[in-house]
Amino acid sequence: MSPREGTSRRKFGRIDPFCLMAVLPVLLVAGILGALVHIGLGIGFAVFAVLILVFDSWVNRPRPAPQAERPPRAARPAAPPPPRGPARAPGRAPVRAPRPQDARGPARAPARAPVRRGGPPPAGR
Repeated sequence: MSPREGTSRRKFGRIDPFCLMAVLPVLLVAGILGALVHIGLGIGFAVFAVLILVFDSWVNRPRPAPQAERPPRAARPAAPPPPRGPARAPGRAPVRAPRPQDARGPARAPARAPVRRGGPPPAGR
């Protein structure tokens, strides 16, 4: 079954309120041009404003209802997660790093020299 078959889609939808931010100035210019320059130019701008509204309404038309043959995504059963084993084997102690020879604790990285920071510049006369 092709997407063109089935329920029909409405030709036009709601007009986006933000579209009026483009249409109202064009209508203002159409009125000014129609009154001061040439009536045909004003009518042309008004037709352009109406075409903007028609295009916006066409773009915002509602989507068709989902087909009855295919269940919605939420109604499909989810695949079970793969089985997981235990985090560690039961009855075994966790593996630790070997202690150093002198038994004072874990081995450390050699100490780094402190960072020397420059003080304020020497006072001048």
